[in-house]
Amino acid sequence: MRVTVLMENSTPSSRLRARHGLSLWLELADGRRALFDMGPDDGFLANARALGVDVTEADFAVVSHGHYDHGGGLGAFLGACSAAGRKVPVFVREHAFEEHASGTPGRHHAIGLDPALAADPRVRTVGERHALGGGITLFTTRLRSHPVARSNARLMERRAGALEPDRFLHEQSLLVEEEGRRTLVSGCSHGGILNLMDEAEAIAGAPLDAVVAGFHLMDPSGGTVEDEALTRALAAELAARGASYSTFHCTGTDAFAILRDGLGGRVRYLHVGSRAEL
Repeated sequence: MRVTVLMENSTPSSRLRARHGLSLWLELADGRRALFDMGPDDGFLANARALGVDVTEADFAVVSHGHYDHGGGLGAFLGACSAAGRKVPVFVREHAFEEHASGTPGRHHAIGLDPALAADPRVRTVGERHALGGGITLFTTRLRSHPVARSNARLMERRAGALEPDRFLHEQSLLVEEEGRRTLVSGCSHGGILNLMDEAEAIAGAPLDAVVAGFHLMDPSGGTVEDEALTRALAAELAARGASYSTFHCTGTDAFAILRDGLGGRVRYLHVGSRAEL
């Protein structure tokens, strides 16, 4: 699988745009192509053009969860597909278009998706596990054997008329099994990266070879980063497994430096414009 980063928080290139968000272009071994997340706005489209990627040629698209920095560009993507005469299915999790917020119940700001887009016939809602064929599975997990990001505490969902702690029932990840290799692709891993890895390995029945994911070790709205000791403990857990790791966005560069201490060359940070062969 080949991964091209269309949107991320930073880029070393003056010709590419950087935004707080994520968008990945996935080229699979069987020739299929997928758009995984669309960033916060239409900036990923401009970056795609600059990188020679036509996102309207995707065989399918995925919104990893119902936050604007991953699905704010959904309307722009649907519009681009309409202009190109393409009907690309976009898979979202149940609850993706419900109200989501960051902060506290008394002081918060909206971070959800445009609910009007839920009615578009190209947008397809799936449950906890959905097979796309050819070794590709969308999944979520309720496993909580390992810790989740502490910054989850600032994220909320509207439930029974009130803002309550987000359960992340709107989050999904992608498991790709191809040519004897197993790769996990996740957006922010709010369910905990180790929990997601456990679930993916249970589905595959074998260890993962590669992980492409944000680990949510920073909280930009709260201005905090994960505790250093907890990040070092995560690095040790990741090092004990056999996978390689590509990360970005909500991991943050401060936490990445700590992960690099524990994982060395087995972990890399991908910026806008990065291309990685897995």
